[in-house]
Amino acid sequence: MMLFAARADSFHGLVLWHRYRAIYDLASDRIAEANTAADAVGNGVGDGGGDVFTRLYDPLCQIAASYAVVAGVRQCTAERFVDEALACFDRIPAIGRLLRDGVLTPFWFRRAIEQTALIDDPDILAFIDTEAAHRLTTIGGLTARRVENTIAHIVATHDPDAVTTTREDTRTQKKVLTTPVTDTVSELIITTTTEDAALCTDTIDAVIAGVCRHDPRTKGERRADAAVARLTGTPFVCACERPDCAAELSDADVAARCASIVLHVVVRQETLDGTAHTPALLDGYGPISAAHVRDLAKRPDATTRDLDLGKLLTRTAQRGNPYRPTAVLDTAVRGLFGTCSWVGCDRPAWRCDLDHVTEYNHRDPGSGGPTCACNLNPKCRFHHGLKTHTRGWLDDQIIDAHGTIWTEITTPEGITIRRQAANTWLLPELGLLPCDHNTPTGTTRRTTRHAENAPKRTRTRLEAKHRYRMQQRAINRRHRETDQALAALHSTDDGLPPF
Repeated sequence: MMLFAARADSFHGLVLWHRYRAIYDLASDRIAEANTAADAVGNGVGDGGGDVFTRLYDPLCQIAASYAVVAGVRQCTAERFVDEALACFDRIPAIGRLLRDGVLTPFWFRRAIEQTALIDDPDILAFIDTEAAHRLTTIGGLTARRVENTIAHIVATHDPDAVTTTREDTRTQKKVLTTPVTDTVSELIITTTTEDAALCTDTIDAVIAGVCRHDPRTKGERRADAAVARLTGTPFVCACERPDCAAELSDADVAARCASIVLHVVVRQETLDGTAHTPALLDGYGPISAAHVRDLAKRPDATTRDLDLGKLLTRTAQRGNPYRPTAVLDTAVRGLFGTCSWVGCDRPAWRCDLDHVTEYNHRDPGSGGPTCACNLNPKCRFHHGLKTHTRGWLDDQIIDAHGTIWTEITTPEGITIRRQAANTWLLPELGLLPCDHNTPTGTTRRTTRHAENAPKRTRTRLEAKHRYRMQQRAINRRHRETDQALAALHSTDDGLPPF
């Protein structure tokens, strides 16, 4: 029931693909008729009525008009539907087949159309279409943001102009618009660069963080009030109206919180040097082009710090606290995943906790999960707590033979979702670094005590839970290895990750 409730939208994709197919066939026939009529005019036959491409109502417009009438939608909506159908079969047919096969939902497929809209070279577009389709079928755990970022990275790598054009268009179209919503409320839209928009949002959040816990407004209302206050130069105040209000909204308090705002970007050194064009990762946004990140590095408020992954060969945890990762490992893991590692969560990695997948044993570190790239991933506070304090959830992290880091999440219903770390393309070396520890299995024999003096519970509830989870991970891994061995007997290339 859970699988049906969560994934029945795959059937919508199949139906939409057939709808696209129908309108595409009709449009193709209408275009063929128009071409035939145009050829006839060119040969001196006919009355000129076939020269429809130079007229207002071309074949695609006419097909959209018919669709609009039958479907009961506006002409612009119908034309958008026809454009999507053409993209599905002419521009990105490989990605379109993922819609048909239920890999992509209709919403995700439209994100793919948007990400490839600026590519005008047919050969590059065909390559990106094939590469993106392959990547989307292998990385697992798809979400709308994950689909968009995956295609954005491929586009930025193989056709930087398609991304740069977007940036240049945005730069020239910076504007402020006011749109009435009701007779008492209007919407203020500010168009600016990605990084400045992120900084503005973080600044607003830093301002509203000073209200007391009795403030009756929603977070959205507080953000709106704080933004207006900053723009108009008026003070932002707590709305609790209590005499004992503990708000911290003085200029000094707000300035102190704003001073801690950092926008993280992970980029390869060769990209900064200009010798390569590998995209970079902008925390909270996703892949950005090499030209974009080089512009960011030139900002007067930008600070560049080297990330030497070679240091992880000698040390991954802090010297005085083996539970805490080093700064290099902390940054590398956050950059590798980009967001919360929980499927469906897009919380930026630098706003997440770093979680030991296999729990760290503070009493006996050697029998618990290590502080290492193979056992750390970011989780937002909600999903970190969900895994830790509720029953039935099990997560695991595996590095395959190619050095690709995979995560698995098993729900209380027994459904397992597996996916790659999102930014393996940015830090491919991280999964190839050797680990000098053994994977704990939780099978250590417990010591026996005299029944008359020993308590009935030989370990705490938390220790028992961690032991059970370690055992389950070991069982899952053995089952996976067995399944892969059987699959290898039947096929040498089954498309599954080589665990």
